[in-house]
Amino acid sequence: MLKTILPGEMKELETRFMKRTHISSLRLMESAAAHVADAVERHCRGGTVECFCGPGNNGGDGLAAMRILAGRLPEMEGVCYLISQNLSPDAAAQLERLSRTAPHVKVKPFSACEREPAKETGLIIDALFGTGLTRSLEGNAALACEQMRQASTRGVPVVAVDIPSGLDGENGQVLGCAVQATETVTFHRPKPGLYLGKGPDFCGKVTVVDIGIPQDEPAPEGFSLLGEADLPNLLPKRPHLSHKGSYGRLLVVAGSRGMAGAAALCATAALRSGAGLVTVACPEEILSIVQTLCPCATALPLPEDIFGALTLLRKPLHQADAVAIGCGLGQSPWAASLVQGVIEMIRTNSKPAVLDADALNLLASCYELPPAIEGCILTPHPAEAARLLHSTTAVVTGDPVRAAKDLCKKYGAAVVLKGAISMLATKERMGLNTFGTPAMAKGGSGDVLTGVIGAFLAGRAAGAYEMDDLLLMQTACAAHGLAGMAAEKCFGMRGVLATDLCGELGRVF
Repeated sequence: MLKTILPGEMKELETRFMKRTHISSLRLMESAAAHVADAVERHCRGGTVECFCGPGNNGGDGLAAMRILAGRLPEMEGVCYLISQNLSPDAAAQLERLSRTAPHVKVKPFSACEREPAKETGLIIDALFGTGLTRSLEGNAALACEQMRQASTRGVPVVAVDIPSGLDGENGQVLGCAVQATETVTFHRPKPGLYLGKGPDFCGKVTVVDIGIPQDEPAPEGFSLLGEADLPNLLPKRPHLSHKGSYGRLLVVAGSRGMAGAAALCATAALRSGAGLVTVACPEEILSIVQTLCPCATALPLPEDIFGALTLLRKPLHQADAVAIGCGLGQSPWAASLVQGVIEMIRTNSKPAVLDADALNLLASCYELPPAIEGCILTPHPAEAARLLHSTTAVVTGDPVRAAKDLCKKYGAAVVLKGAISMLATKERMGLNTFGTPAMAKGGSGDVLTGVIGAFLAGRAAGAYEMDDLLLMQTACAAHGLAGMAAEKCFGMRGVLATDLCGELGRVF
């Protein structure tokens, strides 16, 4: 399990650690540089290695990496471009070591008008500025950034040191311009800016490396992230002496005329995610469609009479371990009354539930309902979150951390604020989901996620899993994202359907 750390917190942690252990900053720099050199070797297939070095310790990391590479690859041609001659003490020490031990690596002051990019550039190391940058790049730094960006568009791999230069380490905003990296090697713990805002578009693959600071070194908790090493242990093996009731009964309240597929997708995803029993409560007019699309789920036809519909729901809701509500319900007066009634039953029966899509839109406009929905998980995309907060989509996307916290506070529920990197929030903790692909940007993907979360809620209530709300949301989002990544391999970036996600869910772990 990874946890993020803010740039300022990382600086304080390093200072405190070095003071306590008497380990020097140069020693930490050597460890960091060795990992950068490893990344260069992963990507470079010959040609000149160019390193753009800033005046601070990020530049020192780059200089040290070039010296290490020169020792490993004696035939390597390398050039270091210095943005400034006014180096930090550690960077100056690394420049002296490089000049003394690897004199064949050229060191030049950077001047955009004089620099001619090597025709055979094999790779570029971005060591201009680290996570402490808080102002826009300008002058030679901006010109160097632009030259690296142009090289990356020509297919030259770029390895960024700690964070792509020009990216804010706290929120992922671009400070004027930013380097487009193939891989970002970040130290000790990842920084939020690698994942928030524009971070995913500029960081490439994010590799978190150990530089010698123990993971239990005291520091603020930050956002929690699952790593690939966590995945095999998230869901326990099923014992032989188990049955369908062992894995939870999920009631799915979903669907409307023209949106029967949403109900079927949600139910199918729940079954593929391990739910033992799924019942779909849907309008009578779409019953045959839902049962045809998802024959492994039972179905409960709901009449047009809202009183009769809510009466029919009381027993199955009482019997269910969890409820999923909202997918494709529509926003008719009937649907609004249904959502209000089901939420009241959820409260009365203390049932865990996941609310998505039209349930969220109706909740946002249903002022007579008490706002607290304890034990529930809300799964809005930014526009739905804006409606729930009576705000705007721009405000939500501009500060998703604040939006997720505000949703938790207002509704008393856990939250999955969906996006390229989803923000997960409970009252006490926050996390990020980094698994997924743009191939999932297709109608129905959210219905699938609702089914996955519903299945895990039901399984937990039945005793199949032991996980708190944050880990449950992380596990569900990881399963959903990994299914999308697997489907992309089969159908390509543009060809993935929500049904393909369902097909992959059972295999992702």
